[in-house]
Amino acid sequence: MRNFRLPAVLAGLMGACGMATTPTADANTLSLYMTVQGASCQLSIPTTNTGVRPKAIGFRNESTTTGNFVICPVSSPTDQGGTTFGPFDLVAIVIHSMDGMAHNVSCTAVTGQGLNPGYPLVYSSKTVEVPADASLAGSASWLSDDFGQPGTTQIKGSSWTTITCNLPPQAEIRYIRARYNFEIGN
Repeated sequence: MRNFRLPAVLAGLMGACGMATTPTADANTLSLYMTVQGASCQLSIPTTNTGVRPKAIGFRNESTTTGNFVICPVSSPTDQGGTTFGPFDLVAIVIHSMDGMAHNVSCTAVTGQGLNPGYPLVYSSKTVEVPADASLAGSASWLSDDFGQPGTTQIKGSSWTTITCNLPPQAEIRYIRARYNFEIGN
């Protein structure tokens, strides 16, 4: 007489293991950061001032006397088909001192296209307190409520964000950072 218990037990265990490894149907989202090198910034108002320029690690104002307006783009990442992943839920700028002196840097972030009524230009200004120690950085971050959008985490119109700063002498914009959500599927 045959013993059918062992094959039945094995079949049951294999079925249980298969069910335990079945993926769930819930959508998952990753919170990702996009970092833009400070060297991508440019003078907001063209000038012949050669003391303000992109360098390997950032955008520097090497002047010892004159501040300049610098604008930095924060473009939303896209996939190979051109689909935009944005909008962002945070944008930030990081600034260092080059001369061992503390600096207060006035910066304004703007979101929106301006051409589309659904995405009007919205401005928000902050002061970045840059410490004297060059190994430390000053930073400012913008969230949805900074643009008058309370109760939401994503910043409406942020796929077209720029940050403009009045960069004082001997200060350097190291990088701009933005955070967005990326759906990774089921």
